[in-house]
Amino acid sequence: MSQRLIAAIVPHGRGEEVSEAANRAGAGGGTILSAQGTAPNAVLQLLGLGTTSREIYFTVVDATREAQVEGVVRAAAAARGGRAAGVIFAADVARFVRFGLPETTAKEENAMENATELVGVIVNKGYAEDAMAAARKAGAGGGTVLPARGTAKPDDATFFGVPIVPEKDTLLILVPEERADAVFDAIRDLPCLREKGSGIAFSAPVGRFAPLGG
Repeated sequence: MSQRLIAAIVPHGRGEEVSEAANRAGAGGGTILSAQGTAPNAVLQLLGLGTTSREIYFTVVDATREAQVEGVVRAAAAARGGRAAGVIFAADVARFVRFGLPETTAKEENAMENATELVGVIVNKGYAEDAMAAARKAGAGGGTVLPARGTAKPDDATFFGVPIVPEKDTLLILVPEERADAVFDAIRDLPCLREKGSGIAFSAPVGRFAPLGG
């Protein structure tokens, strides 16, 4: 079954609302990243003015649930109105695995050849370096680690009635398409990620890629 990556960039503090709505619509969980919007012009950005705190929520869902999940995310993001409710986008997922469970393969033939793939890995805090080391051995050049947090679900453990939401690391790696299989498999097969609930990995074709400063 094919998978889709859904991502929403919303004002700070709205990520949990979006996540809860998505979970009710059938998303199996998600990840929230802290971010910052850019100032409306270069002068304000230079002065450190005009920037806004943001949160990025993303989840991987079955393609059959995409429309329903996207619909509730849109509604939740716009619930309080305003023109700055955020943005939402979706992308095809070439591969997907939930660590500690049998692999789900969503790779399909694509009419348009893609030279680069994005490999995304979401793991419990502290495991991103292990994933990156395995990826390098398989041919990846480097990656970016972002601190994140998981989103609570009804069956999550609680402490005095408050859901325990584990800290996460999000690792993003751009690799040539011919190395993507090897990199993805190297991460998937790490012994430290065999425990159920230790994270997920996915990959998606990149339409355009260029190094900056070259």
